[in-house]
Amino acid sequence: MKEIKRISVTDSIVERILSMIESGEYKPGEKLPTESRLCESLKVSRTSIREAIRMLQAFGYVNILPGKGAFVADYTKIQQTNNWYDVENAQFADFMEVRLAIEILAVRLSVERATDKQISELENVNNSFMEAVQHQDTTQLVMLDELYHTKIIEYTNNKLLININKQLLVSFRKYRSNSFMNASVYANAVEPHTRILQCFKIRAPFQAVEEMKVHLDITSKDMEAIHNRSQNRAEK
Repeated sequence: MKEIKRISVTDSIVERILSMIESGEYKPGEKLPTESRLCESLKVSRTSIREAIRMLQAFGYVNILPGKGAFVADYTKIQQTNNWYDVENAQFADFMEVRLAIEILAVRLSVERATDKQISELENVNNSFMEAVQHQDTTQLVMLDELYHTKIIEYTNNKLLININKQLLVSFRKYRSNSFMNASVYANAVEPHTRILQCFKIRAPFQAVEEMKVHLDITSKDMEAIHNRSQNRAEK
């Protein structure tokens, strides 16, 4: 296992662990090295390792079993399945309509059901997102935005919602990547994320629903503007 040099961002750790998984060094069902071992091998902090593992969990590559550790998920099943959402010429608007329906339900249930520990965890993700905005770290922004919304869905404890979200993640990731190439887009996500987090803290599920609607409406308009600018440049 090669040492990571001059590491300052979690995405480099994610890429390193992901390469070990995809190369077959660690197979589905196999336990990953302990945090202390990964810290020693990669020469990074325990906090960075934990954040990287959480991201890999959000991406569907890792399962975390309390008290047992992190295990490689059978991600090949997701990649090989002919999923219900695999339709020809699906557009960004199609994904946003589905996302709106899922995340409005999810945020209401999540605010009602999340534990204090989970709310603290969501706040940590949000703080990391704000730091990534300051550093204009696109890779981190995509990962942390995805992690933020995935955590909200996980806190519902609704297995069907969680599974639907996992199936949509890979296809929606390209839109996240495109949107966060624009500085105004990721800056526009900071306040909505923070306002939604505040709804968790005061246990206001219906206010959280309204904040999520506003957030996704802003996202849709930002992406539409990016698409229109790209189209105009292509026509010139």
